[in-house]
Amino acid sequence: MRLSGGPSGPPLFVGQVCVIALESRLEDGMDDELRINLKSVAAQTEGWHQALSRLVNTGTSPGSDRGAVVQHLLELQATGPGVAYLAMLHALWMEQEQQIVPALNGWNLASRAYAGTLDAEAMRSLGLGDEPSFRAQASRMRDLRSQYLKQALTRTTQSIDRKEVFRIERALAGYLGEANVFSSFPTQRPKVIYVPGLGTAGFLDPQSHPIVPALRSAFRDVQAEFDEVVSDQQALEPFLGHAGGGALEGYVSGGDKASWDALFFFRHGRRFEASHQRCPRTSALLDSLDLCRINGQSPEICFSVLQPGSRIEPHFGVTNARVVVHLPLRVPSGCYLELTGVGRHEWVEGEPMVFDDTFEHSALNPSDQARGILLMDAWHPSLSMVERDAFSRLIEAISSIER
Repeated sequence: MRLSGGPSGPPLFVGQVCVIALESRLEDGMDDELRINLKSVAAQTEGWHQALSRLVNTGTSPGSDRGAVVQHLLELQATGPGVAYLAMLHALWMEQEQQIVPALNGWNLASRAYAGTLDAEAMRSLGLGDEPSFRAQASRMRDLRSQYLKQALTRTTQSIDRKEVFRIERALAGYLGEANVFSSFPTQRPKVIYVPGLGTAGFLDPQSHPIVPALRSAFRDVQAEFDEVVSDQQALEPFLGHAGGGALEGYVSGGDKASWDALFFFRHGRRFEASHQRCPRTSALLDSLDLCRINGQSPEICFSVLQPGSRIEPHFGVTNARVVVHLPLRVPSGCYLELTGVGRHEWVEGEPMVFDDTFEHSALNPSDQARGILLMDAWHPSLSMVERDAFSRLIEAISSIER
């Protein structure tokens, strides 16, 4: 599942530092002065305070090109101090026009780009030049977020007995910081959202999950296709995508050759058709399973390959509403997954295992051969169909405003 943060923690979707790329995003036909002003503020080059003031005035003067400014602010994917002020301007304009989703997207982008110290002159240009004004605006944005998400959940559940979605409502209250919703296990810390009342002590009995029998039956077919894939190392990519070296170092250790690789069938809910065509029997299996499917977020399914001598460092998953299922395909001696404070599980080829990855967990391959599993996320078996639907709609609503 894609989500990786929340309102009291890291942002959901973190952009890359890419101010230079802003220039390529501005249309050739755009007014030259407007282009110069946007670039100046984004990069905080000489005269950027004046450029920001001109942009503010653009939104209020008769015959202004405010629409063009908003269009390009929506396209910004950069981070940095200057972008924070442009994103705040976008949020303020969208709030005035009662366009809630764009307003919250702009405010979230500003939060990500915020460098730790707000420039007093820039804030005065935005009308937020003193602490009370800024705090009041931040409070309005928090209220907008809360109202939007509660309304999204209400629309989904309005014809349902509230008792049926009580756990999802509590999860939202915890996400918004309006209630103290947390696990009693000290090593369980979901990065985004926690659903109370889902019984687990970390590892789940595989027999408790409905997809396990199908995985066990398909083991030999999946293993054969996995072997074909790993014979072609070029078919694999880093599990973490094209993250920078620092991000990789934070997750994988074990020397220069340490690596955690994958062939993805789904990622963030997106289907990788080439992988399905390459592995038709695995694809048929996946299509037959009742998996956690949320637009733009889930499922996440891959052949996960932990290369020799590699260790996946301790980390947490995003939500306990879904569990992680492994079908071990090739497991050299000594390989294991460990849940901090709970225990270790040594994979056995052909024997599925299920765990709650919101418990801190790590993995080790101490051997001189690759360890391979079919990894997927699936719904927690304790969630009802009504809860699954309500949770899906809630996550989609969160995604829309944290884009």
